[in-house]
Amino acid sequence: MTFYLWSIFIILYQTIICVVFTWLTLKCRLAPEPGEPRELTLIKMLYLFEPQSCERHYYYNYTVLVDNKRTMSNILWMESNWVAAAFRNKMKLWVSLHIAWLGLALLNVSLGRRPCGFYAILLPLTGIGITLLVVDLVHAALFLLDAVHTKTEGQIWDYIGSEHQVKIIPRLPQYTFEIDEADTSWVSLLFAYGSLRGIVQWIVNFWIVQDNYFDGLHYYRELGLQEANKRMSYS
Repeated sequence: MTFYLWSIFIILYQTIICVVFTWLTLKCRLAPEPGEPRELTLIKMLYLFEPQSCERHYYYNYTVLVDNKRTMSNILWMESNWVAAAFRNKMKLWVSLHIAWLGLALLNVSLGRRPCGFYAILLPLTGIGITLLVVDLVHAALFLLDAVHTKTEGQIWDYIGSEHQVKIIPRLPQYTFEIDEADTSWVSLLFAYGSLRGIVQWIVNFWIVQDNYFDGLHYYRELGLQEANKRMSYS
């Protein structure tokens, strides 16, 4: 029983974090704000801020150093952001799986010791857990693909959308000289790492899924043997 209580605790705190973060994202509580660190703004602009869903715009000062001599600055804003829209869908999937996983885990503790619990609770609980593990891996792979296309601020804006989604004043000229931009691929790499729950948590989740299943399977096999012994004693 202690193991099941620890499983509930681990699933519960992950579910709470996921629900809170999903609510903040979908309710546009994580929109960029003036005066915040540039790194935080980049994270929000790429994944957490979808202008159409939030019904607001954020004007970004895009500044680059040309040939290590001149600074050129433009004002950009997004009409829409398909990357952030896709992330919102990821969060909806994540939170749905977490809530289902937590609900089945609670049922497994309270009702799972009944003979019908193996098929009614334990198998769906294991299925949800495996699905969540696979979804984490798939989403991490998608974030890694994003990292290939978001190595600089300029690439981030190109990746978010064409001129129909991103507005620029004044228009960026076709530079034929070197532009010095810092590496920004860390944004997508950070989200890939978070998708795997810092690696360690993903491994813990894998351990919870397989241990719950095999522990439950062992118990229901014992129930089957007990039922078989009863029938033999009656006969």
